[in-house]
Amino acid sequence: MGESFGQPMKLELPATPIQELIKSTANLIPQRYIFQPNKHDTTNSSSLPSMDTPVIDLHLILDSSSSEAQLELAKLRSLLCSWGCFQLVNHGIASSEVDKLRAIAKEFFGLPYEEKQKYSRTADWFEGYGSDTVTEGEPFNWNDRLHLQTNPVHHRNLKFWPQYPPNFREILDAYAVGMKKLVENLLKAIAKSLDVEENSFLSQFGEEGITFTRFNFYPPCSSPHQVFGLKPHSDVTMITILVQDKEVQGLQVLKDDQWYKVPIVPHALFINVGDQLEIISNGIIKSVVHKVVIDKERERISVAVATIPSPDKEIGPLTDLIDRQGAQLYKKITNYIALFLQHIAKGERAINAVKM
Repeated sequence: MGESFGQPMKLELPATPIQELIKSTANLIPQRYIFQPNKHDTTNSSSLPSMDTPVIDLHLILDSSSSEAQLELAKLRSLLCSWGCFQLVNHGIASSEVDKLRAIAKEFFGLPYEEKQKYSRTADWFEGYGSDTVTEGEPFNWNDRLHLQTNPVHHRNLKFWPQYPPNFREILDAYAVGMKKLVENLLKAIAKSLDVEENSFLSQFGEEGITFTRFNFYPPCSSPHQVFGLKPHSDVTMITILVQDKEVQGLQVLKDDQWYKVPIVPHALFINVGDQLEIISNGIIKSVVHKVVIDKERERISVAVATIPSPDKEIGPLTDLIDRQGAQLYKKITNYIALFLQHIAKGERAINAVKM
């Protein structure tokens, strides 16, 4: 049996979203948002190198008749094992659909606070509008978000789905359909790149696998080196699919104790490996630690789709990969998301708790 974690813990939620709070604080940074930096989480990014890696062309991988498919799979494996993330092009999601998604995100966060409040989250569950929770006394992120479950469709909590802008639900529903297909294609491609059965990762995601869509709003900050949009963390997911802001950078990834700025690649989606794919791959693929820094003058908007196996589904390393490495390096586990939420609120990595 896999281990399961679900002990309650005391969490704090900002009383007012940061977008609203800064309207009354001028250039003063509220104390609860100030981080004490260390060598791994300094927010001074002016001198950081850029993540200069090849893009992955999904169309080439899916085209079995292409002579370039194997070369693209080799590139994919290299990026998964060395970076845990990559830029994806020719992914099947039309640029017009992505632009619509960005537009409704901008419109939603531009609504009056009273309208957005109708979809507010609570401290004990993360769906809805508001901010991220932290453990008591920990600094808050300089970020407001709208977090919605999009699949399975019958598990959607429509009370959190905005009715304004008027086309919000229609656009998100269409995007979720495209994401479902993309997730399937990506998990199959990753399996091929590791030379395991094509459905190996997809079967652990399961028929009731969950996708969440998170709309992020990062207001500018007069002292960006004192705050984080998102503090350093890895994701609870198998994979996360990110639409970046078209103009404002902010995402950074950690590799070999060095932070790298993630560039904005036109028409690309940014894919990062989450903890659960690291577990299932028996550590061959590493989930990437990343963070978001804040711009001094410009707001930034992004949209992330998170893929998570159903909490009641046990996951664990693939037998083929255990045999290949000669040892099982991670425990089997059920409801990894509960463990993850406890650790991330304290600024800790949950995956360390499931290593053998």
